[in-house]
Amino acid sequence: MKIIINNHEINIFRGATVADVIRSYSKRSFIHWKRKRLVAYDRFLNKLEPDGELTEGQVVQLKKTNNL
Repeated sequence: MKIIINNHEINIFRGATVADVIRSYSKRSFIHWKRKRLVAYDRFLNKLEPDGELTEGQVVQLKKTNNL
């Protein structure tokens, strides 16, 4: 299935979670996300949970947090 993350199309298996997509997109982004330096949002700016299952064509945006 195809997921859009930060304007990049990722082909990933059905049933993939937010964590799976971020890991597939970028190892570095995944590390920052795990350390809570990045937050994942959907196209409506709703925060996505790490274990949330994604659907075909879903859009994910990674944004920096204010936590240092």
